[in-house]
Amino acid sequence: MDTVCLSYEQAKPTMGQLHEILLSIGIPPNIHGYSYIVYSLELIMEDPQAMYSVTKGLYIDVAKKFGTKPTSVERSIRFAIGSAWKYGNQEFIHSIFKSCIRPYKKAPSNSVFLSRLYYYIMNMA
Repeated sequence: MDTVCLSYEQAKPTMGQLHEILLSIGIPPNIHGYSYIVYSLELIMEDPQAMYSVTKGLYIDVAKKFGTKPTSVERSIRFAIGSAWKYGNQEFIHSIFKSCIRPYKKAPSNSVFLSRLYYYIMNMA
């Protein structure tokens, strides 16, 4: 049996799917972190290597796009993740972040969150 490798364009989720996933996790669209996560995932889907330089690359690119500082991007994403972890749909979160969820465990780091979400999205195709 032949193995089929999908390119980003072939496997690219729609923006609607991406927004639906974030809403299902419990990240409200009215906070800055929501938009920053969406754009971060778009950048990671275009270039998966972006996952390996979150602080020195990804946050800077997102900050430029939104006219803010990289530290604000980092803090807003962390706040969004924390809100989802505290108030979000725990069953859906568990289905995506299996090994990151343990009783009494804090939310994952921004880079872990983005990478796990990226892999989940790419495996939807």
